[in-house]
Amino acid sequence: MTSSYPAALPLLLCLVVAAVTAFGLVGYGLPAVSRGGPGGVARGGAALAGALAAVAWVWGLVSLFLDESGTAQACQDANPSLYGQVSGYSVSYLPPALDCRMSSGGSYAAAVPGFVAPVMTVCAVTAVTLALIALTRRSIAPLSAASRCCGARSARRCGCARTGAVEGSP
Repeated sequence: MTSSYPAALPLLLCLVVAAVTAFGLVGYGLPAVSRGGPGGVARGGAALAGALAAVAWVWGLVSLFLDESGTAQACQDANPSLYGQVSGYSVSYLPPALDCRMSSGGSYAAAVPGFVAPVMTVCAVTAVTLALIALTRRSIAPLSAASRCCGARSARRCGCARTGAVEGSP
């Protein structure tokens, strides 16, 4: 999503969504990690990595919002020697960026710190990877004691005969 100038309403909407997402993911992630177990740690880590990605997005959006009224000033502050060649501005909300377009055809970044997009990318990839690990951990969860012994010849010792399970069934 790219526009010529940053607009206050989309920025505020994105800020609210990112902040609520970050708080929700932290609220889910911390208890999941504290419960332990490989699946819980992976789920909690995925949530916390997603929260960090959302916080990085908020950081970039706040940087855009603070420079919204002074787009020209942000371009001048970013590179005073090239400011005389600026012919326009380009704003992106995902990833957050303010590019100062020059009449020669190039552009340079202003307002948003350079680490925001890489941090968002690394955290998002980490969150997806941990979420996939958590899903695989859940699908290969250990069997319960009753289901393990019902396939055994000594099902009566495990109590399977009382539950109505048939010998040899999972």
